[in-house]
Amino acid sequence: MKNETGAPLLELKDVKTYFKVSGGILKAVNGVSLTIREGETIGLVGESGCGKSTLGKTILRLIRPAGGQVLFDGRDIWSFSRAERKAYTRQVQMIFQDPYACLDPLSVIGDTVAEGMDIHRLNADKAERGKAILRLLNDVGLNESHVNRFPHEFSGGQRQRVGIARALSLTPRLIVCDEPISALDVSIQAQVVNLLKRLQRDMGMAYLFITHDLSMVRQISDRIAVMYLGSIVEIADSEDIYLSNRHPYTKALLSAIPIADPTVERKRERIVLSGDVPSPVNLPAGCAFAGRCPNACDRCRREAPSLREIAPGHLIACHLAE
Repeated sequence: MKNETGAPLLELKDVKTYFKVSGGILKAVNGVSLTIREGETIGLVGESGCGKSTLGKTILRLIRPAGGQVLFDGRDIWSFSRAERKAYTRQVQMIFQDPYACLDPLSVIGDTVAEGMDIHRLNADKAERGKAILRLLNDVGLNESHVNRFPHEFSGGQRQRVGIARALSLTPRLIVCDEPISALDVSIQAQVVNLLKRLQRDMGMAYLFITHDLSMVRQISDRIAVMYLGSIVEIADSEDIYLSNRHPYTKALLSAIPIADPTVERKRERIVLSGDVPSPVNLPAGCAFAGRCPNACDRCRREAPSLREIAPGHLIACHLAE
């Protein structure tokens, strides 16, 4: 259920998240602008260390940005009162990357799923609390026999389902999925993605789906944003990213996806980038990708490109996009 008015649920405006390190200032997120609408899934992809998870934690108010704005329903999340902050934590939840580390080993699954409800004093009646736990477990493909078990009694896929149930317990409007399938077997990954898609159809929440797996993100995303060294370099509808991509970094990422057909795999051209990823502490002048880009010109090395629209809904940060 997408927002028919077109008004964004969450809007990032030139968000910058920096950290002081021994060598200077590490620019983990460096001027990101992005919108997420009701019921929409945005896939956020890029190499490890490009700032994806830091951006997710900034949205969750776990890290305060050095600049820019994070707007939820049109209001800056850092201007909220104490009561509004608590309400915000109900509406924006997270599914963590590691299903083995994100669950309390000393708590039974029922208490883990109900933790958010207990904090927000929902379903105070013991019988209602129990019914809510069972309903959530059923929603993610678990059952009553799992309520009093401990995390070590579950597989990785089952633990991730528990994490999803916990995120759903407060009926959020947005869930930040921080690489929720990367620690799982390939067969289980598909099950979890299909589960997330079904839950979205049933409940209408929006997702920010953070991953480095371009082959899987296509299956769940409405739009995909490609991130490089703290900045977004291309945003478009999911199919446009795969069929009409323009940024050389996006092209290189897509060329690395293996193809099951060995005949096609042998014939296709693989783009191998030369050079090293610049340090986020000492970013180069101009385009951060210029040192690895096969098409870079003098302007690329002097002037940083802005994210601009080259077709309806298709934005790119590249001087040579045309």
